[in-house]
Amino acid sequence: MSEFSVQRFRNGFAVVYTDDEGKRRRQKLAALDRASAEAEARQRWQLGDRSPWTVGRIVTAYLADRRAEGIATANRQDDAWKAMRHFWENVDPGLIDRAMARRYAQQRAVSVSTIRYELSMLAVAIRWAKRAGYVGEAPEIWRPSPPERVERHLSHDEFERFYAAVRAPHARLYVLLGIYSMARPSAILDLTWDRVDFERGEIDLNPRDRKQTRKRRPRVPLNAEALDALRAAYAARQSEYVIERGGTKVACIKKAFQAASKRSGVYATPYSLRHTGAVWAAEAGVPMPELAQFMGHDDSRTTEKHYARFTPGHLRRVSEAVQRRQMSW
Repeated sequence: MSEFSVQRFRNGFAVVYTDDEGKRRRQKLAALDRASAEAEARQRWQLGDRSPWTVGRIVTAYLADRRAEGIATANRQDDAWKAMRHFWENVDPGLIDRAMARRYAQQRAVSVSTIRYELSMLAVAIRWAKRAGYVGEAPEIWRPSPPERVERHLSHDEFERFYAAVRAPHARLYVLLGIYSMARPSAILDLTWDRVDFERGEIDLNPRDRKQTRKRRPRVPLNAEALDALRAAYAARQSEYVIERGGTKVACIKKAFQAASKRSGVYATPYSLRHTGAVWAAEAGVPMPELAQFMGHDDSRTTEKHYARFTPGHLRRVSEAVQRRQMSW
């Protein structure tokens, strides 16, 4: 088997895969709960597959292990592998060198950040295979230098012009949540109504089955405008998700931002709302440790690095402390 999935089958579970002839096969598993069924399927897959440990086999096994562990980034890695697979699937990991990685980067019409993410995931998967004893060596994989990150925030006037050009109700709600919660785009799109506490005026950005990672999703309070918008959306809700359209969860909000940017002449992205909200808070004098907690930063030094310069009077005391002294000769 090259790939497999675990599905419900006759009051239990089955492992489903495609054989060497391209036929879809299904085998009943003995386990009766999903966690045990996934473990049993992985064991069968490892024992039954005697093919070489190509990059494709390594990444497939690595992602299966990540999903079994409930790692929050597994879905993003699945999507990355879909884009990478055609190039890497049949490659012997021992043959990967700088030239091969550079060739991959050249043929991908995506940002440098995306290429770095994909090649980093590849390197991590191969190191995982080495630790598991599937391969003998894990080559160093070249990655392009990270681009210089230029953070851009919206002024209050720019935000108002942009927001006025947002038309769809779900997108308008997203924009308000983005600016007032300072949450990452994925956290807002994943938000469900059971994590909206109208009584306390708070939202819990972390799903109950998600483990906290370095990109923490905190529980944050919201102001009156955001809560009023949520109440209106709750009254008209058609699904469990806060950001939904026609009863279906919105998977990506970028098109709505692109359209509003074109109409308003103000360029904004989903992530820029998080940065904008943080800058406005810093300009209003919010202490950096408090802002760090709100944004889900584990260390306030990260917050200070990006936002301290926007606080009122930042470094002013230093500049005023340096004065010439009049000397009497």
